[in-house]
Amino acid sequence: MAYNLQTLITILEGILDLDQSRWIVDENNPHLQSLLDKATSLQQLLDKSSLTKLDTQIREVAHRAEDIIESHMVDHILSGSGCVRFTFSTPDLQQVILDLDSLMEQAEKLVEMEDNKMPRELDSAMEQQLKLVEMEDKKMPREVDSAVEEQLKLVEMDDKKMLVGIDADLMQLKDRLNGQQQKREIVPIVGMGEVGKTTLARKLYEDPLIIDHFAYRAWTTISQDYNMRQILKSLLRCITGNECDQCTDELKDTLHKSLYGRKYLIVLDDIWSTKFWDEMRMYFPDNNYGTRIVITTRESDVANHVDSSRSQHQVQLLSESESWNLLRQLVFGEEECPLVLQEIGRKIAKDCGGLRLAISVIGGLLSKMDRSEDVWRKIGNNVIAAIGGSDE
Repeated sequence: MAYNLQTLITILEGILDLDQSRWIVDENNPHLQSLLDKATSLQQLLDKSSLTKLDTQIREVAHRAEDIIESHMVDHILSGSGCVRFTFSTPDLQQVILDLDSLMEQAEKLVEMEDNKMPRELDSAMEQQLKLVEMEDKKMPREVDSAVEEQLKLVEMDDKKMLVGIDADLMQLKDRLNGQQQKREIVPIVGMGEVGKTTLARKLYEDPLIIDHFAYRAWTTISQDYNMRQILKSLLRCITGNECDQCTDELKDTLHKSLYGRKYLIVLDDIWSTKFWDEMRMYFPDNNYGTRIVITTRESDVANHVDSSRSQHQVQLLSESESWNLLRQLVFGEEECPLVLQEIGRKIAKDCGGLRLAISVIGGLLSKMDRSEDVWRKIGNNVIAAIGGSDE
């Protein structure tokens, strides 16, 4: 699996979230949105391939983008500004966007080369297919899913950190997805913004046991101003591996036919209204094959509308102890936090309000700064205003 851009994507999505007030983004400045769009497009392309040749370049560009954003945050926090305002347009940020364009072009060419390999490589592919059949008979994880295993290795440490406080959630939801009920089941994951709904859903989606349990899996993000045609194309791309260039009604029919008679898992991330579900529900067939549809939403009313027969899974805020545990791991890893920083660190963690994204961002900043009492105390004095973690 090629280098994973999800950390950068998650940070940008949090900053650009219209429903939050922690970061202020100039409406007339399109650079951050452009950066998010390009990073997302590149990640989607990498997800469909096994490219590793661009790992170093992608990693460098992603880290450079994160450094630019985090340095901007640090400047505002240390200056005592009431909030972090993203109105900057720097040559460095513009260069990152250009570099992502270049990497996208290179990746597309490499994927095309992969698709046109010499026929002599078919022998190896056939050997792999035979192994798949043998492992299917033994109910072992499929070799075709090795890309997921490699991705998990690449982000293993970040995943372990971000899973603080949701281990029990994972176990409960995995039981529902792997349950014996054959009737199609809707699994709503509900919680406020930045609480970790998408992180939880992504971990379920990428779990090797879940992957092996379903014939088809598809993930798409809805959001407030969704484009139905793009959502349908995204779902079909996950299911068929191909790009479908049809009108919206034809795409709906294709989706239904592709899923009919199959045991599938669909994740609909970030649903805001009942309108989307009312328009889409009939295209997710229920043929008693044990299919599951996971939705994430901030609105309990939406979850009830989608399926009122089963209980919602509420994702809770992190406790003060869990918040400190996550922040400490992000900053120090396996090292011990110096005693002189523990009291300040606990206050910073508490002021993040139990939100994983806020803790992740602040933790990323602290990990790159001097581990001095003065620096941490200054951040501690300004963190509430910087991330909006309190009404005081």
